[in-house]
Amino acid sequence: MSDNVLHHIISFLSTEDSIRTSILSRRWQYLWTSISDINLDVNSYSSGKRNDTDKKNDQCPMGQTFLDFVDRVLHLHDSSDIKRLYLNIDGPVSSSRLSSWISAAVRHNVQELDLNLPGRTQFLLPFYFLKTLAFDSLTFFDDESTQNLFSNCPVLEELTLKYCGWKNIKTLAISIPTLKRLTIEDDPLWSDAADGLSCVVTIYTPNLIDLKFTNVYPRVIGVLRGICNVECLTLSEDTLLSILDVENTMECLPTFRNMTDLELNAEFRGSFTEILINLFEKSPQLEFLDFAWGFDPDDIHDHNVDLMLARVPSCCSVKEFSLSCFEGKPTEMHFLKFLLKNATLLESMTLYSGPVLSEDLEKEVEVKNQLRAFPRGSESCTIELL
Repeated sequence: MSDNVLHHIISFLSTEDSIRTSILSRRWQYLWTSISDINLDVNSYSSGKRNDTDKKNDQCPMGQTFLDFVDRVLHLHDSSDIKRLYLNIDGPVSSSRLSSWISAAVRHNVQELDLNLPGRTQFLLPFYFLKTLAFDSLTFFDDESTQNLFSNCPVLEELTLKYCGWKNIKTLAISIPTLKRLTIEDDPLWSDAADGLSCVVTIYTPNLIDLKFTNVYPRVIGVLRGICNVECLTLSEDTLLSILDVENTMECLPTFRNMTDLELNAEFRGSFTEILINLFEKSPQLEFLDFAWGFDPDDIHDHNVDLMLARVPSCCSVKEFSLSCFEGKPTEMHFLKFLLKNATLLESMTLYSGPVLSEDLEKEVEVKNQLRAFPRGSESCTIELL
C-alpha cells in the first residue's frame, strides 16, 4: 500500500491508537507523526485503560505520564500542518510547558485549537494563524489583555465564548474583520455577579454571518446594531423579550440589509407581532422565515395584531416559511391566512404538525381544506403539511 493509503487509514484512528501503529513495522514507525486531527484527553486514559497504580501516577498505557505523552505527540510531529488540536487536562501544568505545546501547534499552522484547562492556568497564546477559537469557563481579568487577545487574531473566522468570567471588564470590544461566526453564551446566574457580562459590548465584524448571544439584556439594540450585516439571524425568547422592553423599537432597530434567513427560537405570541413586523420592514432581503418553536399554545388572538399586520407591505420578500408544532388553532390559521395573502413572492410554506393534529386525521383534513381556500398573493406557492 502507498503512504497515502496508510495515512488515510491512520486518520480514522484515535491519536493514541495512531501512535500504537508505530510498533507494527519500520514502515509504520513514524507515520503517526503526520496526523492532522490531534485529540489529547486525559480522561481517555482513565476510562478503563489504567489500573489503580497507573491512575495514581497518572501513567499512560505506554508507560509515560500524560504530560510526557503530550510532549511526544506535539514535539515529534513532522512538518505537515495540524488542522485541529483538542487538549483536555485536569491537573497542574507549568505555563512554560503549556506555552511550548501551543507554540508547536502554531508552528504547524493549527486552524482549530480547543483547550480545556484547570482554573488559574496561565499561558501565552500566539493566535496569528487560528481560524477557529473557543473558550469555555475562561476568566478575563482586564480590558487591555482581553483587547490584545482579540486584536491578535487577524484571520479568525469562528469565535465561541461560553460561560466565561469577566472580572473588572468595562468594555468587551470584539473587532475582527474576518470573523464569520460568533457565539457568546453568558451564564444567566452570573448576570448580576462580579464575573457576569454586565459590561458594554461593542462588536465590529463586517463579515459576520452568524451570531448566537444569550442573556443579551439590556444591550440588545447595541448588539443588533453591531451585527447588522449578518445573513442569518436566530432570536431566542430572551432576546425577543428584551426587544419588547425597548421604547420606539422601529426607530432603534438597525436595517439588516444582507439578512436572508430569520429564525425565531421561541413560541410565537401576539406580543411578538410588532417585533416581527419591524424586522420585516428592516430586512429588505429576507427570504426565509422559520418559527422553530411554533405558536404559544395559550396565546389568544388579539385584534390589535390585525392593525400591526396591516403595516406589512404586499411586497413582503419572504419566499420560504416554516412553522413547527402546528396544531391548526385559530391564532395560527389567522396568521397563515395573512401571510399567504400578503407574501407575494412566497414559494413554499412548510407546516410541521404537532402531536395533537398529527393524531386527529379529521382535523388534519379540515385544516388542509381551509389552507387551500385562503387567498394567495403568490399563485405558485406550495403548502406542505408534514
